[in-house]
Amino acid sequence: MTVIPLNESKDPQAKAALARLEQLKSQLNLSPSPMSRQAPTDMAAERAAAEFDIEALATFWAGGPKRYALVKKAYDFIKQDPELVVQSPRNYLELTRDEMREFTMGQIFRVVQVMMESEDKELAYEIGIATNVYSESFSMRFFVHDSLFRNVVNMLGNKEQQDRYNDDISNFRIFGCFAMTELGHSSALRDIETTATYDIATDEFIIDSPTVTSTKWWIGMAGQTATHTVVIAQTMIDGKKVGLNWFVVQLRSKYTGELEPGVQIGDIGHKVGHEGVDNGWIQFRQKRIPRHDMLAKWVSLDRQGQFTPAPNPAVMYATLIPERLSLVTVTTQMISQALTIATRYGVVRRQGSKNQQIMDYQSHYVKLVPAIAFMYMVKSTSDVLYKQFDVLTDGGKMDPVVYLNHMGDMHAMSACLKGLAGWYATDILEVCRRSCGGHAYSAYNGIGHIIGDWGVMTTGGGDNVVLLQQTARFLLYRLEQKLEFDEYPDLLFKSSTLYIKHAKSYLENKAWPTNDAADCLKDFALIQEALNTILVKRLYSIQQALKNGSTPNDMLLESVRVAELHCAAFIFSACAEKYGQPIGSEGVDASVLPILKKLTALWGIHTLHTYSDQGFKEGYFNPEQINSIEKVYLDVCKSLRNQVIGLTDGFGFPDFVLKAPIAKYDGDIYQTYLETLLTAPRSTGVPPYHAKYIKPLTERENPKAKQ
Repeated sequence: MTVIPLNESKDPQAKAALARLEQLKSQLNLSPSPMSRQAPTDMAAERAAAEFDIEALATFWAGGPKRYALVKKAYDFIKQDPELVVQSPRNYLELTRDEMREFTMGQIFRVVQVMMESEDKELAYEIGIATNVYSESFSMRFFVHDSLFRNVVNMLGNKEQQDRYNDDISNFRIFGCFAMTELGHSSALRDIETTATYDIATDEFIIDSPTVTSTKWWIGMAGQTATHTVVIAQTMIDGKKVGLNWFVVQLRSKYTGELEPGVQIGDIGHKVGHEGVDNGWIQFRQKRIPRHDMLAKWVSLDRQGQFTPAPNPAVMYATLIPERLSLVTVTTQMISQALTIATRYGVVRRQGSKNQQIMDYQSHYVKLVPAIAFMYMVKSTSDVLYKQFDVLTDGGKMDPVVYLNHMGDMHAMSACLKGLAGWYATDILEVCRRSCGGHAYSAYNGIGHIIGDWGVMTTGGGDNVVLLQQTARFLLYRLEQKLEFDEYPDLLFKSSTLYIKHAKSYLENKAWPTNDAADCLKDFALIQEALNTILVKRLYSIQQALKNGSTPNDMLLESVRVAELHCAAFIFSACAEKYGQPIGSEGVDASVLPILKKLTALWGIHTLHTYSDQGFKEGYFNPEQINSIEKVYLDVCKSLRNQVIGLTDGFGFPDFVLKAPIAKYDGDIYQTYLETLLTAPRSTGVPPYHAKYIKPLTERENPKAKQ
């Protein structure tokens, strides 16, 4: 079994369940077949085919030797803890909504307990991360409090407010949520309807939901858990709107869980995924809060009602940047699990006229290999972006000038990375589902559960179309500043828009200087030159179309596509800088540098192949070059076919985290899969509704039957 084996389970019912399983197995023919015997042999051969040290790659993925050791210890810890990992015969993938809600809150309670009591704080932290990876519901529910709520307080609150709330946040004396989206409004924050009206007589704000569409909606942790929230609201002072501001509002008693006066909350109900997360709706009915709970790092309001606005209204949206970066981190957690499942199944399943492994079919590996490469590329790029974001926040000091000068770049890149990663990851999940045939339709093989949990990522944190449109708008602004005024800002990090600094020379490029795309594998500069040239030319074409009468909506799809390309190009640039040199950057073991360089090359060729239409539109690519790109793309995918198990092993997921019998590490999937089903409740025997619905029909005699 890939869940906790019954003979290792801490569940009190495990012993009886094991006896029942053995009794059922004794009645079945479990004789090995040629296919079931071959599967472990195939898996072992695939693992041995790795051209790199798998352990070294897993160490790299984890973040270095020290963290790799901690990660393994953390997985060992949670596997043995029934409050963190569901123990057999129960199966995580069978939990009802109510069971999932309670179990997820139990996980939070236990992780907090470990964090508070453990002397090894680094291990305690990794135990939380391991639980994150095991349970996406835990990940989301914990994240809402520990990241979203905390980030708003620290990025938008002044020092007094940070001091007042941070210790309670860190020690979970309060639980916070993030009340931004409304029933009628999501990404369009300017249309938010919730109001915060200053009452100068009592020195209070009155938070109110004036319409049905102003109801705060999809608010994670609000349904059952949160004691507090941060609320974004239209602010009214002396009868005038002064813009959007954030407020801390208590929702429930810390002691009874009962709602505070002026607050109405309900549960969103059954969802497609994240059943362990208590998403809720909130209405405020003239809820009064003290003036000092308006978050005031960037704004101020004195007792006399004198209001000083933020230096730029955009700072009020800045908390969405780390949210989007974190969603990209979730991409590597979730999608890499699905890829591991699909890849392991693909190398042990044999089918066809030659009884070949299904992974050997071009239709299989050409879809999965670039997706695996994308995991390594996007993880490396998100590390770069987190370092850039540190420039903005400066450990919480957040110098206003530095912050505002760099925020546009960070917003544009985090927005398009979230957009591209979200859409491509959705495609990857469908590839994984199809790659496993009918077995992916079984909930017990995990992919369906991942797909359900993943769905929110394409709209949570902003709709991808809107985000990519915003990135395109920023790129067009940068291009205009350069071409018309010869201006480009001096920044403290390497911007994703750096190529625009050389826009004039890129516009002069007539055609790609090679007809053999294989040259790119020896010289990454050919890829970078092509991507930068195509980007500048496409942006210029969109700019000219807008000047000549096209509306932004007329150019929406073109803009979205160029923003995707901008993101894909930055991913390539960041990874080429890390892995494209003879000696890799710091922290990259020499034994894994060659495979990381191959993956970078594949991502570059994948990007040229995927967006070759953009180069063709500008006359930069001709048909011969596009055909050459496709040929090289297919060849590189084929050359990496035998590395798929080593690459997915590098993600480091234990079997109990994957939860999928068809992805068993040793390849012995068939009996494991059957035993998983035999352990499920009511998997055999007469159904409880037989007497009510089946027997009355089947017990009738056929009047036409011969006596």
